[in-house]
Amino acid sequence: MYGKEYHYYHVENVTNIFNKVVEQRIVEVSRKKKESIINLIFTKEDGTFIGTDIIRYPYKVIHKELGIKNCRFYDLRGSFATISLRNGVKIREIADILGHSNVETTENYYVSSSDETLKSVVKNFENNIQSDVINNIIKYK
Repeated sequence: MYGKEYHYYHVENVTNIFNKVVEQRIVEVSRKKKESIINLIFTKEDGTFIGTDIIRYPYKVIHKELGIKNCRFYDLRGSFATISLRNGVKIREIADILGHSNVETTENYYVSSSDETLKSVVKNFENNIQSDVINNIIKYK
């Protein structure tokens, strides 16, 4: 519909003085370069990137209505990771979706335990202790 007027973007690495990638920047692609184009969610009809500010106001309104404090939109990444892991999604797939090259980042910073998961771990341990094999070992002594 917009033809040559449509805006395309790609991700550009920003490096420090040691040539280590410290962040990635969304940059508009020149008309001649169309490789590595990314699809963005928050755009106008002509493809112009509008950033994530468009969801901040509704997010704040919802928080105020529900009485939720100290929760950023970014914090939902942790909820996504934890819920996905509990529902059987592999940690590597979650890490890929979150953009982590190391699974350890996802495990250490985004997956959290809850009272429910801690109770299931304790129950599992109790079931193992009270198994027939353990009872037979105790009787053997």
